[in-house]
Amino acid sequence: DVNGVSMLKEGEALTPNFWRAPTDNDFGAGLQNKYAAWKNPGIKLTDFNYKVENGQAIVNSTYDLKEVSAKLYLTYQINNQGAVKVTQRMVADKNAKVSPMFRFGMQMVMPKSFEKISYYGRGPIENYSDRNHCTDLGIYNQNVSDQFYPYIRPQETGNKTYVRWVSLLDAQGFGLKVTGLQPLAFTALHFTPEDLDPGLTRKLQHTVDVIPQKNVCLHVDLKQRGLGGDNSWGMYPHNEYRLLDKKYSYSYKLQLVDGE
Repeated sequence: DVNGVSMLKEGEALTPNFWRAPTDNDFGAGLQNKYAAWKNPGIKLTDFNYKVENGQAIVNSTYDLKEVSAKLYLTYQINNQGAVKVTQRMVADKNAKVSPMFRFGMQMVMPKSFEKISYYGRGPIENYSDRNHCTDLGIYNQNVSDQFYPYIRPQETGNKTYVRWVSLLDAQGFGLKVTGLQPLAFTALHFTPEDLDPGLTRKLQHTVDVIPQKNVCLHVDLKQRGLGGDNSWGMYPHNEYRLLDKKYSYSYKLQLVDGE
């Protein structure tokens, strides 16, 4: 909350996320089943502590991810200017037979008033790790309403890669800025992954069947799995575009954009 304006929709939180709405290529490879453990990985808090060091508050939490045999570590470092550095780190059991994940990141739901997007990254169209050579690195100003691409069947859409920073702003230019301590990927939609995810089988639905929400779902990711497409009936993306490691870590900073 800043000057009476909430950056988060009431009742929502900044949460880890490893899932995306499956694409047609994902369904062709059966990933809605093979990757299912990452949809609800069984996140359970096991340790929580905090301290003040060099004038900054540091909050640490540790979680078990039972369904994927992994540990998750979250650190929030808060300074006296209202900026928050967030670090998410995951370490998986090397011996556990668990599928790769769709994405490594976090998500938050913001009020619909934060409709304006300004970012420095690849654009202007949606792009993914194996679909970004046709995009240019630059500063882009867009709207959340324009991020959703109306594929015949609703699915994952709107991602941007190689992002250094992204701001979500209201009509007065007031809002939240996310700055990566390494390149990020982000998605900002009026849909949650659940809105675009038909479940274990493809539903006979079209774009008009999914209704935009009165909020903004922001994903801040280290990376997201590529889309593949050598064929659409089983081929995975090339290995460099898959999330095959057992350890992942990234950091970003949250800070106010004051409208001036």
